Amino acid sequence: MKDLNEQDFIVLNGVHLKKMATAEEIADAVGLDVSTVESVLGAAAGTDFLMIADGRHLLLPEGTSAVHDYYRTAYEAMRSNQVVLAWYERFETVNEQFIKQVSEWQSADGDERIQSRLIRTVERLTKNLQELIPLIPRYENYVSRFGNSVARVDHGEKDFVCKPTIDSVHNIWFEFHEDILSVIGRPRDT
Repeated sequence: MKDLNEQDFIVLNGVHLKKMATAEEIADAVGLDVSTVESVLGAAAGTDFLMIADGRHLLLPEGTSAVHDYYRTAYEAMRSNQVVLAWYERFETVNEQFIKQVSEWQSADGDERIQSRLIRTVERLTKNLQELIPLIPRYENYVSRFGNSVARVDHGEKDFVCKPTIDSVHNIWFEFHEDILSVIGRPRDT
């Protein structure tokens, strides 16, 4: 499993972005069936790439390195693509709004007006993601995940705004941000 193929990358990147997750959570996040995900995870568990604890999967340093190597190779052209880089710069403005809105929402104990603005910001991102999907088709999974979580928020399930243990809007946003930074080759702290 030294050199990852696309399916291996998709699954192991799902583990990388989620940090510690079950096969089912990874399958939901990456848009693959559970049996495919379990097959890749099983092969990775037999190497120094992955450990499993209580049914949850965590990448080891070699697995993280393999994921980063795949990003560097597969997305090398994206790192100088002016369309992608301009898209990312616009995203950072939206990201700042989102972070501020999440903080305000938490401070205001889930205020409906703030929540409404926050959801509109998420919807703006999902609309903007349509520009990247032709270049990075797997980003369609983020659109689906955001849609599912927003629908649950709309039905009164406020936990789907930012609860850390579920596929909340905040968690999906965080994973997407980590993903796009890896695509363009920038560290998280910039």
